[in-house]
Amino acid sequence: MIRLFNRHLGLLALTASLALTTLSAQERLSLEDCRERAKTQSRLLQQRDQDIAAAHARKQEVFTKFFPQVSARGIYLHMQKELHLINWDQPLGSFNFLIPDRLRHLGTIDLRNVYVANITAIQPIFLGGRIRSGYQMASLAEKLQTELRATTATEVENKVDEVYWQVVSLVSKEKLLNQLVALLEQTVKNVDASIEAGVATKADGLSVRTKLSEAEVKRSQVINGLQLSKMLLADLCGLDEGTPFTLADEATLELTLPSQTSHADEDLTLAIERRSEIRSLRLVDSIYRKRISLESSSLLPKVYGFASYSATNPNSFNGQKKEFGGQYYLGLMLEVPISDLFSGSFRRRTAQAEHRAKQLELAEARSKISLQMKQALRKADDARRSYDAAMKAVAMAKENMRYAKVGYEEGVIPLLNYTMAQTAWMSAQDSLIDAQIQVLLSESKLKSILAL
Repeated sequence: MIRLFNRHLGLLALTASLALTTLSAQERLSLEDCRERAKTQSRLLQQRDQDIAAAHARKQEVFTKFFPQVSARGIYLHMQKELHLINWDQPLGSFNFLIPDRLRHLGTIDLRNVYVANITAIQPIFLGGRIRSGYQMASLAEKLQTELRATTATEVENKVDEVYWQVVSLVSKEKLLNQLVALLEQTVKNVDASIEAGVATKADGLSVRTKLSEAEVKRSQVINGLQLSKMLLADLCGLDEGTPFTLADEATLELTLPSQTSHADEDLTLAIERRSEIRSLRLVDSIYRKRISLESSSLLPKVYGFASYSATNPNSFNGQKKEFGGQYYLGLMLEVPISDLFSGSFRRRTAQAEHRAKQLELAEARSKISLQMKQALRKADDARRSYDAAMKAVAMAKENMRYAKVGYEEGVIPLLNYTMAQTAWMSAQDSLIDAQIQVLLSESKLKSILAL
């Protein structure tokens, strides 16, 4: 007996140890943990990071245009024949044999193998502000990509919030349905005992079993939805498929709601300007304004300075020699557009029209965001009122079920009224869970919309 007892005790200890290991292996994630994981794993944010890197590289590329553009060239040229500047077969007629060979070679230039090396530097002096405008546009484009990343990060957070609270809601509903199923199962046992005692009918038993079956079907649907929602949340957070995890807000049916904060006196004008979408559109407006300056520069004269050094082999600086000889050049170049004045003026008009279109787009965005903020404030207030009403409904449903249970046990209330009270309590609890989640989501969205 003692050995058998020790064996059972060892099995219990092993089972308990495995259970604790499983629980400890599950990750416990808060809402902030899920947000950070989602932003780290988001491919959209990684794309935005690459867009920022590309915009920064483009800005550096434009910055190089302020400095001299230096290039080096090398040329090799092979010609079939030598150049003879004088025809020595004609000058003395039949006495050409008197002309010495050294003299005959004076008019011969050997260009059969020519090597040329050149290095040139061109410095823009005045381009009508084209380079400066281009650099300013590139700087604004880099800032624009940063703002777009902030907008994408907000969208990722909002998506995580929705899925997170959906999981919490379904977990709470599963617990609620488990309680309801347990109540109905106990009611079925009581009804069966009453039927055997002759104080209840089979119709009462079928009615209760129908309610139990409906509750079990709904619990199955909630469990399936919970698994799908957890899969989506795991994908957003970058967790491996099948990795067990729990959420910090799954613990109780009663969630901790944020304290109610009045945003009625919030300055919507300042809130609108804080939004990343508006900041992005303001940057776009500035880019298109700079584009007008860029197109206007094409109508102005351009001045370049240049310096160059060239070396050739053979060279003729001091007679023809088969060696490298070189010299430098310095100069200024003035370029005045003539025919380009027409196409340039049309490009400037195009830029001006597009700039006006972007200004209208910015004004429209301000109007829509203002409306969105007012709607978010109203939804947050409605969610709070719905929550207060749901709390009162739960309290009344709980009291009603208590009275129905006591009345049923005393035999003064029929079974149908008791099961209806149980169903009403479950419905009130379900509405309370929805109201809680709606309050949490509305507060989260309100902070995002007001850019707090």
